[in-house]
Amino acid sequence: MHNPLESQRELIDQLYRIMKGSCPDHASSAICRFEYRHGSDDGSFSVEEAFGYVIDGAPVSALLKGDLATPVHHIIPELHALMKAHTGGDWAECTVKINEDGTVAASFDYSGQTQD
Repeated sequence: MHNPLESQRELIDQLYRIMKGSCPDHASSAICRFEYRHGSDDGSFSVEEAFGYVIDGAPVSALLKGDLATPVHHIIPELHALMKAHTGGDWAECTVKINEDGTVAASFDYSGQTQD
């Protein structure tokens, strides 16, 4: 069994591949904000994403490619559940950045955190 941090890294890597596959080859960087909202009683949830990349210094708003984007609605809830079980944190947004040098950074916004 993977440790929680390795499992989180694998899920973020899947998001990276989805984003990379949704960018034109000549994009220099990309960013995607994933919003995760979950119902407290009925188990329902929603995942929204805002994606964009930079070409020749100009930001371009885009959509994740449809066939690539489908798994996002499984990856984000899985990442949220894994992190909540590991740290107790209940984030509302996850932002994944692909930097110009090819490195990947993920950040999490806990400001919409719900109290149980």
